[in-house]
Amino acid sequence: MTRGRQALGRYGEAQAARWYTERGYEVVDRNWRVPDGEIDLVARRGPMLVFCEVKTRGGDRFGTAAESVTPAKQRRLRRLASIY
Repeated sequence: MTRGRQALGRYGEAQAARWYTERGYEVVDRNWRVPDGEIDLVARRGPMLVFCEVKTRGGDRFGTAAESVTPAKQRRLRRLASIY
């Protein structure tokens, strides 16, 4: 991954963390990793945990960020959340 893309990804994760924080969530983990994968953000508000996949794009030429979270990626995120 290029440094520019890494910087864009870090920027997107910081923006997402700020969005959650401004809405009363506490960000309890960032880039949580196990051999099966990674969860970008874990946030908590009361008893509720939110597991967040952050996708930051410079444009939508190749599709929107939401479109890039495929069903397979959603399944992997659910599996990682159950491990967490």
